[in-house]
Amino acid sequence: MAIGLSIGFSALIALITGLTFDAMSDGLRAEFDPILTTLGGWIFGMVLVITLAVTSVTSEYSSRLVRTTFILNPNRNRVFAAKAIVIALLGVAISAIVIPGMFLISQPIYHFYGLQTASVTDHDAARYLIIAPLLEGLNHALIPFAFAWLLRSTASAITASIGFSVLPWMITPMVPLWVQENVLRYLPDNAKDCLLGQLGPGAPTYLGDTAAIVVMAVWIVGALTAAVFVLNRRDV
Repeated sequence: MAIGLSIGFSALIALITGLTFDAMSDGLRAEFDPILTTLGGWIFGMVLVITLAVTSVTSEYSSRLVRTTFILNPNRNRVFAAKAIVIALLGVAISAIVIPGMFLISQPIYHFYGLQTASVTDHDAARYLIIAPLLEGLNHALIPFAFAWLLRSTASAITASIGFSVLPWMITPMVPLWVQENVLRYLPDNAKDCLLGQLGPGAPTYLGDTAAIVVMAVWIVGALTAAVFVLNRRDV
């Protein structure tokens, strides 16, 4: 359902763009990108990945099966690592279906309305279709997975994960420039957007490729490390 909604919503965005393109300002028309605009429906795929990552942990806590899991395998780090690998692969797999699907369904619509299109054989499009599933999948699978171990509550972990991903993007235009440059700039979703090309060098939250990769890695590794630490310190 979420996969279909993501692809369908991207098609709707492409249709609306085609219908209203001539009425847009010159600035908006100049900013049109046939690759990046296809990511609009990812919100549904993101929620799916987050939900799967969180419930892979919290469902065991709510049913008390986590005790059985650790009785059968007392090595908590091994259980944690196995779950993290499965969730990471699942997140990337879902992204690898949804993101190319959104891209492929949007291009014929853009072509129908005479807008610029992109092909999977184009260098920029091929790079996007390789990098985007990896970044979106890992970011929205592993950080919520860590939140689930820390919070142990499905509702709390999903809410925190969605808020952590969406709220910074929503509040960025409303906060002082200093906050944008020194706080929001170093959040993982911002780093991901920089790597995907959704933020240009002129943006106050822009990071270069190397810095963006480091920021994403630090957040993912840091969140997982905190989750492992808490897991080994608390009773199940």
